[in-house]
Amino acid sequence: MFNALTAPQLLVGVGRVLRMVADANGELEGFQRSQVLSAFSVTRLLASEQLAAAELLERTRADLSEALANDDRPPAMEAKTRVDTARDGLQIGDAIGDLLVALPRPDPLRTRLHAILRDMTDREVAALAQPPA
Repeated sequence: MFNALTAPQLLVGVGRVLRMVADANGELEGFQRSQVLSAFSVTRLLASEQLAAAELLERTRADLSEALANDDRPPAMEAKTRVDTARDGLQIGDAIGDLLVALPRPDPLRTRLHAILRDMTDREVAALAQPPA
């Protein structure tokens, strides 16, 4: 959900591997073969991620918004607004990252946010483990 590479960037990478295969003369060399297998893995994982993305995003947004709702400190209120209006996981990640920088180390809200992010990560890993249909 907070992946550094976007789906279009991953697709460009897979496309480059496919172009390499199309341009290959004869049998693939070891490195080329490993690139093809990596590209296959990327497509499988990307498909699983895309199938679960909307539910993961909305559940994470709801959990974070709920955690931020009762905190009237300006950084938390700003983060809640940003989370509630975010269009994607990267914007949510930026909002929460900025808030975590602003919060003191021993803070109940920080602990709650970490728990929500752990839960989100567990749900994303479970989604990636599901083969796309």
